[in-house]
Amino acid sequence: MKKVLLLFAMPMAIVSLVHAQERQVTGTVKGSDGSPVLMATIQIKGTSTGTTTDKQGHFSLTVKDSKAVLIVRSVGFLTREVTVGDNPTLSVVLPVDTKALQEVVVTALGIRQEKKAIGYSAQDVKGDELTRTAPSNPLSALSGKVAGATIISASGTPGAAVRVQLRGATTILGSNQPLFVIDGLPVDNSETNTGSDASGTAGVMQSNRMVDINPDDVENITILKGPAAAALYGSQASNGAIIITTKKGKRSADGRTFNVSYGVTVNFDQVNKLPDRQTKYGQGMYGILSRPDFVPDTLFALGFGNAAKSYSYGPAIDTLVYDGDKSYLWDSNGRLVGKSSNPGGKAANIYDPYKFFQTGVGVQHNLAVTGGNANLGYRVSVSHFNQEAIIPQNNFKKTTVAFSTDYKYNDKFNVITSLNYVNSGGSRPQQGSNTSGVMLGLLRTTPTFDNSGGTSGSTDPRAYMLQDNSGNQRSYRGKGGYDNPYWTVNMNPYHDDVQRVFGTVGAIYKPFEWLSITERFGGDYSLDNRKQIYSKNSAGFPSGQYFEDQLSTLVINNDLFATLTKHAGKFDYSLLVGQNVYDLKTKYLHTQGDGFSSNDFQGVTNTSSNSLSIGNTRQRRVAFYGKANVAFSNYLFLELTGRYEGNSTLPTQNQFFFYPAASLGYIFSEGLNLKSNAFTYGKVRLAYSSVGRGLNPYSLQTYYTQAGVGDGWTNGVSFPYNGRVGFLTSGTLGNPHLTAEKTNQLEIGTELRFLDNRIGLDYTYYRGKSNNLLNAVTIASSSGYGQVYLNAASMQNQGHEVTLTLEPVKTKNFNWNMAFTYFQNRNKVLKLADGIDRFDFNGFTGIFVSAIVGKQYGSLYGTGYLKDAQGHLVINDKGAPGDGAYGLPIVYDPLQYLGDVNPKWSGSVGNTFTYKGISLYVLFETKQKFDMWNGTWGAMTNFGVSSNTLERGTQKVFDGVKGHLDDNGQLVTKGEKNDIKGDINADYYTGVGSGFTVNEPFVQDASWIRLREVSLGYRIDGKKLFKNKRLFDAVTVTAIARNLWLHTKYTGVDPETSLFGTQEAQGFDYFNNPGTKTYGFSLKFDF
Repeated sequence: MKKVLLLFAMPMAIVSLVHAQERQVTGTVKGSDGSPVLMATIQIKGTSTGTTTDKQGHFSLTVKDSKAVLIVRSVGFLTREVTVGDNPTLSVVLPVDTKALQEVVVTALGIRQEKKAIGYSAQDVKGDELTRTAPSNPLSALSGKVAGATIISASGTPGAAVRVQLRGATTILGSNQPLFVIDGLPVDNSETNTGSDASGTAGVMQSNRMVDINPDDVENITILKGPAAAALYGSQASNGAIIITTKKGKRSADGRTFNVSYGVTVNFDQVNKLPDRQTKYGQGMYGILSRPDFVPDTLFALGFGNAAKSYSYGPAIDTLVYDGDKSYLWDSNGRLVGKSSNPGGKAANIYDPYKFFQTGVGVQHNLAVTGGNANLGYRVSVSHFNQEAIIPQNNFKKTTVAFSTDYKYNDKFNVITSLNYVNSGGSRPQQGSNTSGVMLGLLRTTPTFDNSGGTSGSTDPRAYMLQDNSGNQRSYRGKGGYDNPYWTVNMNPYHDDVQRVFGTVGAIYKPFEWLSITERFGGDYSLDNRKQIYSKNSAGFPSGQYFEDQLSTLVINNDLFATLTKHAGKFDYSLLVGQNVYDLKTKYLHTQGDGFSSNDFQGVTNTSSNSLSIGNTRQRRVAFYGKANVAFSNYLFLELTGRYEGNSTLPTQNQFFFYPAASLGYIFSEGLNLKSNAFTYGKVRLAYSSVGRGLNPYSLQTYYTQAGVGDGWTNGVSFPYNGRVGFLTSGTLGNPHLTAEKTNQLEIGTELRFLDNRIGLDYTYYRGKSNNLLNAVTIASSSGYGQVYLNAASMQNQGHEVTLTLEPVKTKNFNWNMAFTYFQNRNKVLKLADGIDRFDFNGFTGIFVSAIVGKQYGSLYGTGYLKDAQGHLVINDKGAPGDGAYGLPIVYDPLQYLGDVNPKWSGSVGNTFTYKGISLYVLFETKQKFDMWNGTWGAMTNFGVSSNTLERGTQKVFDGVKGHLDDNGQLVTKGEKNDIKGDINADYYTGVGSGFTVNEPFVQDASWIRLREVSLGYRIDGKKLFKNKRLFDAVTVTAIARNLWLHTKYTGVDPETSLFGTQEAQGFDYFNNPGTKTYGFSLKFDF
């Protein structure tokens, strides 16, 4: 019996001994700031046994013995290995992994994900990269930093709109810009032209609302380039999305924190490029002199009349002198006459109209206070920016106030708020096809006329007003024609003032470790007040005009979503389900008065007639969405998303659509165990999406419009008139059977890193097709309408995006980092509508930006020269020398394809050098092989002020074949090479060589290379400077420069310009205000 008992007792003792060695270990995982690390993974080394921390950072795990080693890891932290030992309670601190933090990106709905876990292309730009050269608009700072992004600053005017496009155009009539999201709130970034600049060809360059963001408040910007990345946003993000995350205060678990930073930046703006002018010939025609107040009978007899004052085909300036009449109203030196009329007279002056421009001084202040404790984190910032323009009497000001909090109510509930106030605006200069346009009057001025009238300041009335008490302006064409630039900036002011409030309030509730519920409400309200005055005796409005515009925009957005997470062995699962409501309202009020009784009081009550117009729009979207993620062994990642959305702009029967997307990421370096010192990381990506787009509001029905009639020159007549109202049926027929546009896109990519991340390559290829695109199709006028909306068009895009990073030098004190980007997109319009192969969506003076079947969206289509079947230029062999046509190209009336505004490729190279506390950053950027219509050069050629007109009086043999048109308009040619000498003279430059006659010679290659950014900074560490009591933590001094150098063969202003601002019609330059180069310095204190 004892032996039996002993036999049972021995295994029981062994089991008891084993259990005595096993024990429960508990612990806490915190970050270096003392805050708990949620969902950190704790794994027993050499086994698959493990657990994760809860929301307080706590964990509990059974280990075999005290020699067990725990591997503790979490996203954004360095991995640690901890031996259990005899201590039953462990406290683990994970240091922040700065490299890993750079690999965490903010995706749709503001969700932070490891970059390695996403299967689509996304690029993150940190806040310090945006503020290196202190730009006033964060979008401008993205230029050259993102492969796949095309960014255009419309002009050098402070506050001017900035256009962003990702991966080419995907719609005909809608906007091709991406969705912009600030802290989870979709915001409207459209540019609205009003009043006399409603078409975009005249007036002033407006802002779009991303200018309201203070770059110093931005923590990072994530660019979701394709619809797969942004599919959760649905129809708003068919062009991708730009996610802006602002800086927040952070809670601190180890006590209170309080930090202050203050920075000031001073910058100086100067003109970076202007068209070359001739300075040899004076005012007049055919060598015959004209003056502002005089046209000789000879020119009247030739039919020029007062128009002869416009031209600079007069006598050589070195043959002219002044008559010495000091009372002459247009020049205190007297009238210009030939030397024979006053042999001892003072030689004629050659005036430089570009002295009109000034150095624009800008000052920006930024103050931020951050702090917090265990339950509350907060940040408050205030900034003020005041930038003088390079054009006198014009400026842009911006004041921002930002406030954010992160309040922890208890372990399960916290509230995050972000509230922003912005006041921006200023005085804006006139531009474009506008008799009050600064550049139009400036560039057409003859070399012998001084717009400043000899004055030294920009406000002296003697520069722009005749000193005879008539109130008439002083210009090179006499009393009008084109406004003197000094008249424009003093007598035709434009002011705008924008008040804007936007922000979000979010509540996060975590009832369980595996469940999180988020409610986020956001709103964005802006009120834009604009006022324009055209004084009496202005060229375009001789009687004067006054108008005020008021635009208000209200965006309401609400997201409610729940996130479920689960870890099971080698698998990690997450599921997100949510609902969204988005509402947009806009209101527009226009008040106009015409005909001032005098310039002494300029208001609507001092006008002889006035009118009022009102416009309202509203649209709403409602959606349900979901996202499922599965990860296997942390190297294989699958993501599925879907959004079911209804849009109020669509007809009831077609109002809801489902938009799916899927992506797959595989880190093959880990899955195949290929990691080595030479090969650090390898990943492949695959994504597909199908995303729709709603329509422009009010496309479904036919509406009435306010009636009016005009002759294109006077103010015309509009209703109500003489006590009667009048309306017309819209010329566009609505269509109640429209459906949503849809874009399908496939992308594949890879991420490779070598030599311990010192070499990195990110490559993406994408191919997408957009169908059911809305188009305004021309119909028979007998229907009573001019066009009808149809889902008739389609087009495709395919392209390559490459980002290459290098770290050539890495030592203890010195580092050299390089970043290269390359982007190429090919767009093709596949279809417009049955029987239609071209659609012009904007144009001017006979040239259009068009969608042409078989060509890229954004083709230039206009007047050109006659060519034979082989494409050779036909040179006129009919007639005789001196007839103004013989030996010259033949203008061919039918419009033809002239060029493409889309660059064939773009790229950049950035270098960062750091040595101890010194940092140097240099960024070069280029856009290659794209065309721009230089209408400015064409007009300057017509008027004889451009440098190319110095060839007057010569002959030229044009390259081409001899031929002519017969009486039936048919080409007659033998194909013989041209050998006829054509006369190059005033008749040529104002005829077949004029920009007012033909567009083709003024469509130019606008390729450029520029030094986009330079910054040289030195950071002084307060800890090293002060041994006992520190006055500050750090101070940084930086020298900055933007657009410091530009290389281009383009003959106009900086080709990074757009007459139509952010509208779809790009590639137009018609007396656009010039671009700028900037240099300055900044000083920042951290306390």
